[in-house]
Amino acid sequence: MCALQLRTACAALLAALCIAGTAAAQPGGPSPILLNEIEDMDFDRPESWAMKYFTSLSMLTGLGTPTSMEPRTVHLAIEGGLVPSLSEEQRRVGFIGSKVEDLNRTNLFGRIRVTFGLPRDFTLTLAATPPVEVDGVTPKLVNIALGRTILDSHSLRLGLRLHGQTGTIEGDLICPSAISGLADPLLNPDACLEPSRDEVAQDYVGLEISATPKIWGHSWEPHVALSINYLDLEFQVRARYSAFLDRAVLRADGYTYSIATGVGYSVSDRLELAGEVFYSPLEVIRNASQGSITDELINVRFLARYRLSRSGSQ
Repeated sequence: MCALQLRTACAALLAALCIAGTAAAQPGGPSPILLNEIEDMDFDRPESWAMKYFTSLSMLTGLGTPTSMEPRTVHLAIEGGLVPSLSEEQRRVGFIGSKVEDLNRTNLFGRIRVTFGLPRDFTLTLAATPPVEVDGVTPKLVNIALGRTILDSHSLRLGLRLHGQTGTIEGDLICPSAISGLADPLLNPDACLEPSRDEVAQDYVGLEISATPKIWGHSWEPHVALSINYLDLEFQVRARYSAFLDRAVLRADGYTYSIATGVGYSVSDRLELAGEVFYSPLEVIRNASQGSITDELINVRFLARYRLSRSGSQ
């Protein structure tokens, strides 16, 4: 509660700085207030919603149902996804929903995936997002998944996947470089003195069950998947304002579920293309009088997979 009150007070202070300007940062001015609380947030706080929204965007879905592969078989894949733009209301997540954050940095997300065939019909997938800076933000995410076919009949294939992620998103999320240091309260309403160096930990583990009905022949494979996910999230703030230094750590954890449906197409014996629509309902309280609402994530994902070695797929 103390941390909550302190961040509320800081939000009011930022509003005052819009009028007062940056005089407090001048030589001889008062020393900045240090905000370094560690706060465990409710999973439906606006800040929590933003973290679980972008963690859900990076979840390693199967983009199909697991299929049998001979040991030492290797598949290389390139995956991409669309990142929806957030409205101003959705981006109003800072300081318990009172501060609009610059969250629309990119429209695309991508990573590289490698899948290995293992004994007993298991498959292991390793994936990584290239740590390339885009508009001041750098992803450093690694994914892993262990999958297996649990039923393969003439009309239906079922599979299970245990998947997870560890890593961070780093960048000037709180104080973007484009406006930091500006004295204009309209362009720099939060009185940021310099670009922030924030870090968001996006760790999760999920269990996915998927099904592929064999209704369109050998080349086309529709699929639907349901995943239950546990998210362990942390936001390390490293921002400097006119009147205080924000070094707060915001933590949140909880469960989400997601649904994905799509189709794969075998272009040749080695090349496969797949696409799907991903949906995850995410709870958030933006207005205390309104209560909890669902502000979902819906995005489109696509994949191109190439078999590097002889496959034992059934």
